[in-house]
Amino acid sequence: MKNYIQQIDYKICSFCKSRIHAHKLNKLRKTILTYYRHHPTTNEEINFAVDYLSSHSLTSFFGAFQEQYRAEEVRVYRDPSNELPYVTINDKRLYFKRSYNKYTVQLVFNGLRIEQDQNSPHCYTDKNFNVEKGDILADIGCAEGFFSLLNIEKVEKVYLFEQDRCWIEALKATFAPWKEKIILIPQFVSDKTTDSEIRLDDYFHGKKDKPTFYKIDVEGAETAVLNGMKSILKQPLLKIALCTYHHAEDFEKFSRLLKENDFTYRPTNGVMIYQNDIDNMQPPYFRKGLIKAWKKK
Repeated sequence: MKNYIQQIDYKICSFCKSRIHAHKLNKLRKTILTYYRHHPTTNEEINFAVDYLSSHSLTSFFGAFQEQYRAEEVRVYRDPSNELPYVTINDKRLYFKRSYNKYTVQLVFNGLRIEQDQNSPHCYTDKNFNVEKGDILADIGCAEGFFSLLNIEKVEKVYLFEQDRCWIEALKATFAPWKEKIILIPQFVSDKTTDSEIRLDDYFHGKKDKPTFYKIDVEGAETAVLNGMKSILKQPLLKIALCTYHHAEDFEKFSRLLKENDFTYRPTNGVMIYQNDIDNMQPPYFRKGLIKAWKKK
């Protein structure tokens, strides 16, 4: 009876939170459209987003590419050997947190598919910037490990950095078939090294197998990560996919840092909205999603 009551409470709370968030999104949509009616811009990417928003609900991304993905079509399974939920990608299993129900997995995985679509401003790679055969990947803030799983057969090794302990069990299950390639580091990547945090410069100091590709997506802690890898940034033959949308100033700040360290770089096409910052949104509202940077020597 107690578990049943807890389930009902959870569903009620989830419903209320969903309604509140939907109300905030609708309010923000109206605010953005009103702002750009009175403050037109010559920025083509913003104009495209505003035009799309004029006939669609507010989501993180703008464009028809996302409309092909539907959460309700995601097939979710449960592994009887460990009771973890999972989905399949090219015959590979991507496991999720034990606490996730079917609906949550569908929503989360659908979001992953949208953000890694080649037309998404959040996509880490493209045909000219990719993880290549023999690369060593550092997945900083790997969460469920979707990006690493997509590239697991190409890479020589993957360093999975994930501080959320609830993901560790799922990550171990996902990458069990490639455990000889995987090093899982359950620490928060930062600008200092403590019992729970690690600087990348410290972690990779003296290691033979150093990453050639860094994916950095750490929910707003990107500055701390970069401050903790100053020596790495001076190294040759690097590729970095770096998120820039968590803070309004990140794109300009990170662009300057990469230029100072002799990277060639470019942003992804398009703009996006960071919904976690919805209560603090200020003009111009839209943000660049990602910088792709590389050094060939």
